[in-house]
Amino acid sequence: MRDRGGHGAARRDAFLLAICAGLALIALAMPRVWSASLVASVRRSVLRPLVAIQARAEQDRTARFSLAAIQFSRDSLAQIVLAGDAVRQENENLRELVGLRARVTRPYVAAEVLHRPTPTDARMLLLGDGQARGIEAFDPVVTAEGLVGYVWNAGPHSAAALTWQHPEFRASAVTGDGRVLGMISPLTSGENGQVVLQLRGVALRDSLALGTLVYTAGLGGVYPRGIPIGSVESMELDVLGFERVYRVLPLVNPGMVTHVIVITTPRDSVFLPLPGASARR
Repeated sequence: MRDRGGHGAARRDAFLLAICAGLALIALAMPRVWSASLVASVRRSVLRPLVAIQARAEQDRTARFSLAAIQFSRDSLAQIVLAGDAVRQENENLRELVGLRARVTRPYVAAEVLHRPTPTDARMLLLGDGQARGIEAFDPVVTAEGLVGYVWNAGPHSAAALTWQHPEFRASAVTGDGRVLGMISPLTSGENGQVVLQLRGVALRDSLALGTLVYTAGLGGVYPRGIPIGSVESMELDVLGFERVYRVLPLVNPGMVTHVIVITTPRDSVFLPLPGASARR
Protein backbone atom coordinates (compact mmCIF):
# COMPACT_ATOMS: atom_id res chain seq x y z
CA MET A 1 0.00 0.00 0.00
CA ARG A 2 2.87 2.34 0.81
CA ASP A 3 4.54 1.65 -2.53
CA ARG A 4 1.29 2.34 -4.39
CA GLY A 5 0.80 5.60 -2.45
CA GLY A 6 4.34 6.74 -3.20
CA HIS A 7 3.99 5.76 -6.85
CA GLY A 8 0.69 7.69 -7.13
CA ALA A 9 2.24 10.79 -5.56
CA ALA A 10 5.14 10.63 -7.98
CA ARG A 11 2.74 10.37 -10.89
CA ARG A 12 0.81 13.42 -9.66
CA ASP A 13 4.03 15.41 -9.29
CA ALA A 14 5.12 14.44 -12.79
CA PHE A 15 1.69 15.40 -14.15
CA LEU A 16 1.82 18.81 -12.42
CA LEU A 17 5.35 19.36 -13.70
CA ALA A 18 4.21 18.60 -17.21
CA ILE A 19 1.28 21.01 -16.90
CA CYS A 20 3.56 23.78 -15.56
CA ALA A 21 6.07 23.18 -18.33
CA GLY A 22 3.28 23.29 -20.90
CA LEU A 23 1.90 26.53 -19.50
CA ALA A 24 5.38 27.99 -19.50
CA LEU A 25 5.89 27.06 -23.15
CA ILE A 26 2.47 28.50 -24.02
CA ALA A 27 3.34 31.72 -22.14
CA LEU A 28 6.63 31.99 -24.01
CA ALA A 29 4.88 31.44 -27.34
CA MET A 30 2.09 33.96 -26.59
CA PRO A 31 2.39 37.49 -27.92
CA ARG A 32 3.82 40.06 -25.48
CA VAL A 33 0.51 41.88 -25.09
CA TRP A 34 -1.35 38.68 -24.21
CA SER A 35 1.31 37.52 -21.77
CA ALA A 36 1.33 40.90 -20.02
CA SER A 37 -2.45 40.84 -19.70
CA LEU A 38 -2.32 37.31 -18.33
CA VAL A 39 0.35 38.21 -15.79
CA ALA A 40 -1.66 41.23 -14.68
CA SER A 41 -4.79 39.11 -14.27
CA VAL A 42 -2.93 36.52 -12.18
CA ARG A 43 -1.37 39.26 -10.02
CA ARG A 44 -4.77 40.85 -9.40
CA SER A 45 -6.47 37.56 -8.52
CA VAL A 46 -4.36 34.65 -7.30
CA LEU A 47 -1.27 36.56 -6.20
CA ARG A 48 -3.09 39.56 -4.75
CA PRO A 49 -2.63 38.51 -1.06
CA LEU A 50 1.07 37.87 -1.63
CA VAL A 51 1.51 41.21 -3.37
CA ALA A 52 -0.26 42.96 -0.46
CA ILE A 53 1.99 41.24 2.09
CA GLN A 54 5.07 42.26 0.13
CA ALA A 55 3.88 45.86 -0.12
CA ARG A 56 3.19 45.99 3.63
CA ALA A 57 6.64 44.61 4.39
CA GLU A 58 8.22 47.25 2.17
CA GLN A 59 6.24 50.00 3.95
CA ASP A 60 7.36 48.71 7.33
CA ARG A 61 10.99 48.68 6.23
CA THR A 62 10.72 52.18 4.78
CA ALA A 63 8.94 53.47 7.88
CA ARG A 64 11.68 52.04 10.11
CA PHE A 65 14.39 53.83 8.15
CA SER A 66 12.30 57.02 8.03
CA LEU A 67 11.86 56.95 11.82
CA ALA A 68 15.59 56.55 12.29
CA ALA A 69 16.21 59.50 9.96
CA ILE A 70 13.66 61.62 11.81
CA GLN A 71 15.23 60.78 15.17
CA PHE A 72 18.68 61.61 13.85
CA SER A 73 17.45 64.94 12.48
CA ARG A 74 15.71 65.75 15.76
CA ASP A 75 18.81 64.95 17.82
CA SER A 76 21.00 66.99 15.48
CA LEU A 77 18.61 69.94 15.72
CA ALA A 78 18.57 69.69 19.51
CA GLN A 79 22.37 69.75 19.60
CA ILE A 80 22.45 72.78 17.32
CA VAL A 81 19.92 74.62 19.48
CA LEU A 82 21.79 73.81 22.69
CA ALA A 83 25.10 74.80 21.18
CA GLY A 84 23.56 78.03 19.92
CA ASP A 85 22.20 78.88 23.38
CA ALA A 86 25.57 78.15 24.98
CA VAL A 87 27.43 80.30 22.45
CA ARG A 88 24.89 83.10 22.83
CA GLN A 89 25.21 83.01 26.61
CA GLU A 90 29.00 83.02 26.38
CA ASN A 91 28.94 85.99 24.01
CA GLU A 92 26.69 87.90 26.39
CA ASN A 93 29.06 87.15 29.27
CA LEU A 94 32.00 88.35 27.23
CA ARG A 95 30.25 91.58 26.24
CA GLU A 96 29.33 92.25 29.86
CA LEU A 97 32.89 91.49 30.90
CA VAL A 98 34.21 94.02 28.39
CA GLY A 99 31.93 96.62 29.91
CA LEU A 100 33.13 95.70 33.38
CA ARG A 101 36.76 96.19 32.42
CA ALA A 102 36.07 99.85 31.74
CA ARG A 103 34.69 100.24 35.28
CA VAL A 104 37.48 98.41 37.13
CA THR A 105 40.14 100.90 38.26
CA ARG A 106 42.63 98.53 39.93
CA PRO A 107 44.76 95.73 38.41
CA TYR A 108 42.82 92.68 37.27
CA VAL A 109 43.10 89.49 35.22
CA ALA A 110 40.38 88.26 32.87
CA ALA A 111 40.15 84.45 33.19
CA GLU A 112 38.09 81.70 31.60
CA VAL A 113 36.19 79.20 33.71
CA LEU A 114 37.48 75.79 32.65
CA HIS A 115 35.23 73.61 34.80
CA ARG A 116 31.62 74.72 34.90
CA PRO A 117 29.55 72.65 37.36
CA THR A 118 25.81 72.38 37.33
CA PRO A 119 23.85 75.57 38.10
CA THR A 120 22.70 74.09 41.41
CA ASP A 121 26.14 72.94 42.60
CA ALA A 122 28.89 75.50 41.94
CA ARG A 123 30.91 75.68 45.13
CA MET A 124 34.28 75.65 43.36
CA LEU A 125 35.37 76.90 39.93
CA LEU A 126 38.56 76.12 38.00
CA LEU A 127 40.06 79.19 36.32
CA GLY A 128 42.32 79.07 33.28
CA ASP A 129 44.97 81.46 34.67
CA GLY A 130 47.18 81.42 37.75
CA GLN A 131 50.28 82.85 39.34
CA ALA A 132 51.96 83.40 35.97
CA ARG A 133 49.52 86.26 35.39
CA GLY A 134 49.55 87.58 38.93
CA ILE A 135 46.63 85.65 40.47
CA GLU A 136 47.12 84.79 44.13
CA ALA A 137 45.06 83.28 46.92
CA PHE A 138 42.24 85.44 48.32
CA ASP A 139 41.96 87.55 45.17
CA PRO A 140 38.29 88.48 44.56
CA VAL A 141 36.48 86.93 41.60
CA VAL A 142 33.70 88.99 40.00
CA THR A 143 31.57 89.26 36.87
CA ALA A 144 29.65 92.13 35.34
CA GLU A 145 26.65 91.25 37.53
CA GLY A 146 28.51 91.13 40.82
CA LEU A 147 30.47 89.01 43.27
CA VAL A 148 31.34 85.36 42.53
CA GLY A 149 33.80 84.56 45.32
CA TYR A 150 37.55 84.54 45.79
CA VAL A 151 40.60 82.52 44.78
CA TRP A 152 41.06 79.58 47.13
CA ASN A 153 44.49 78.54 45.82
CA ALA A 154 46.52 79.35 42.73
CA GLY A 155 48.95 77.33 40.66
CA PRO A 156 51.30 78.49 37.90
CA HIS A 157 48.68 78.35 35.15
CA SER A 158 45.35 77.68 36.88
CA ALA A 159 43.48 78.61 40.04
CA ALA A 160 40.61 77.28 42.12
CA ALA A 161 37.95 79.79 43.10
CA LEU A 162 35.62 79.40 46.06
CA THR A 163 32.19 80.82 45.27
CA TRP A 164 29.52 82.25 47.54
CA GLN A 165 27.75 78.85 47.52
CA HIS A 166 30.56 77.28 49.56
CA PRO A 167 29.72 76.82 53.27
CA GLU A 168 32.94 78.63 54.28
CA PHE A 169 32.16 81.77 52.29
CA ARG A 170 31.88 85.01 54.28
CA ALA A 171 31.92 88.67 53.28
CA SER A 172 31.27 91.93 55.07
CA ALA A 173 28.33 93.71 53.47
CA VAL A 174 26.78 97.16 53.44
CA THR A 175 23.78 98.79 51.83
CA GLY A 176 24.20 101.29 49.03
CA ASP A 177 23.73 104.27 51.34
CA GLY A 178 26.31 102.94 53.82
CA ARG A 179 23.78 102.99 56.65
CA VAL A 180 23.44 99.25 57.43
CA LEU A 181 26.33 96.83 57.90
CA GLY A 182 26.27 93.06 58.26
CA MET A 183 27.88 89.75 57.37
CA ILE A 184 26.95 87.74 54.29
CA SER A 185 27.02 83.92 54.41
CA PRO A 186 25.41 81.10 52.38
CA LEU A 187 22.10 79.59 53.42
CA THR A 188 20.66 76.27 52.23
CA SER A 189 16.88 76.44 52.11
CA GLY A 190 14.02 74.36 50.78
CA GLU A 191 13.66 70.67 50.14
CA ASN A 192 15.69 70.88 46.93
CA GLY A 193 18.71 72.28 48.77
CA GLN A 194 18.73 75.64 46.99
CA VAL A 195 21.56 77.87 48.20
CA VAL A 196 20.93 81.58 48.74
CA LEU A 197 22.61 84.20 50.94
CA GLN A 198 21.69 85.62 54.30
CA LEU A 199 22.66 88.93 55.83
CA ARG A 200 23.28 88.59 59.56
CA GLY A 201 24.44 90.97 62.25
CA VAL A 202 22.04 93.78 61.35
CA ALA A 203 21.14 95.87 64.39
CA LEU A 204 17.57 95.66 65.62
CA ARG A 205 17.17 99.41 65.16
CA ASP A 206 17.88 99.06 61.44
CA SER A 207 15.46 97.68 58.87
CA LEU A 208 15.79 97.04 55.16
CA ALA A 209 13.11 97.27 52.51
CA LEU A 210 12.61 94.37 50.13
CA GLY A 211 14.70 94.79 47.01
CA THR A 212 17.47 96.74 48.73
CA LEU A 213 20.82 96.07 47.06
CA VAL A 214 23.69 94.84 49.22
CA TYR A 215 27.36 95.46 48.39
CA THR A 216 30.72 94.40 49.78
CA ALA A 217 31.80 96.69 52.62
CA GLY A 218 35.55 96.56 51.93
CA LEU A 219 36.44 95.22 55.39
CA GLY A 220 38.82 92.32 55.93
CA GLY A 221 41.32 92.91 53.15
CA VAL A 222 39.74 90.52 50.61
CA TYR A 223 36.88 92.21 48.76
CA PRO A 224 37.05 95.85 47.67
CA ARG A 225 34.19 98.09 48.63
CA GLY A 226 31.17 98.38 46.35
CA ILE A 227 30.91 94.98 44.59
CA PRO A 228 27.20 94.08 44.17
CA ILE A 229 26.21 90.94 46.06
CA GLY A 230 22.45 90.66 45.84
CA SER A 231 19.09 92.13 46.81
CA VAL A 232 17.05 91.65 49.96
CA GLU A 233 14.35 89.06 49.34
CA SER A 234 12.76 88.57 52.76
CA MET A 235 13.38 88.90 56.49
CA GLU A 236 14.23 85.77 58.45
CA LEU A 237 13.40 85.02 62.08
CA ASP A 238 16.24 85.26 64.60
CA VAL A 239 15.61 82.72 67.35
CA LEU A 240 17.58 84.64 69.99
CA GLY A 241 16.17 88.03 69.01
CA PHE A 242 19.54 89.81 69.12
CA GLU A 243 19.73 90.81 65.47
CA ARG A 244 17.86 91.18 62.23
CA VAL A 245 18.46 88.48 59.61
CA TYR A 246 17.62 88.99 55.94
CA ARG A 247 17.58 86.56 53.05
CA VAL A 248 19.51 87.94 50.07
CA LEU A 249 18.96 86.82 46.49
CA PRO A 250 22.39 86.66 44.78
CA LEU A 251 22.97 88.50 41.54
CA VAL A 252 25.38 85.90 40.10
CA ASN A 253 24.80 82.20 39.52
CA PRO A 254 28.31 80.66 39.61
CA GLY A 255 27.11 77.61 37.70
CA MET A 256 26.35 79.74 34.62
CA VAL A 257 29.57 81.75 34.61
CA THR A 258 31.95 81.28 31.66
CA HIS A 259 34.41 84.17 32.14
CA VAL A 260 35.38 86.15 35.23
CA ILE A 261 37.60 88.99 36.32
CA VAL A 262 40.08 88.43 39.15
CA ILE A 263 40.99 91.62 41.01
CA THR A 264 44.64 91.21 41.97
CA THR A 265 45.18 94.00 44.54
CA PRO A 266 42.03 94.60 46.60
CA ARG A 267 43.18 95.13 50.21
CA ASP A 268 41.05 97.35 52.45
CA SER A 269 39.04 99.89 50.50
CA VAL A 270 36.51 101.36 52.92
CA PHE A 271 37.36 104.77 51.51
CA LEU A 272 35.81 104.00 48.11
CA PRO A 273 32.37 105.52 47.40
CA LEU A 274 29.24 103.35 47.31
CA PRO A 275 26.60 103.53 44.56
CA GLY A 276 24.16 105.22 46.93
CA ALA A 277 26.61 107.84 48.21
CA SER A 278 25.85 110.38 45.47
CA ALA A 279 22.10 110.02 45.97
CA ARG A 280 22.50 110.59 49.70
CA ARG A 281 24.38 113.88 49.27
